[in-house]
Amino acid sequence: MKWITRLLSTAVFVVSVALVMMGQRMIGPVGLTIMLVGLAGILLLLYLYNRKFR
Repeated sequence: MKWITRLLSTAVFVVSVALVMMGQRMIGPVGLTIMLVGLAGILLLLYLYNRKFR
């Protein structure tokens, strides 16, 4: 079960970084929106990681 969580976390991280990189190439509100979605994914992973250590 633990490896499934790691696999999903890795997949979300890779997709989020890819979204930030794709959004950086686009100019305008569409690119900004894509980058914000990627940033939200990265922040979600940080939140889930830090929640364990409260």
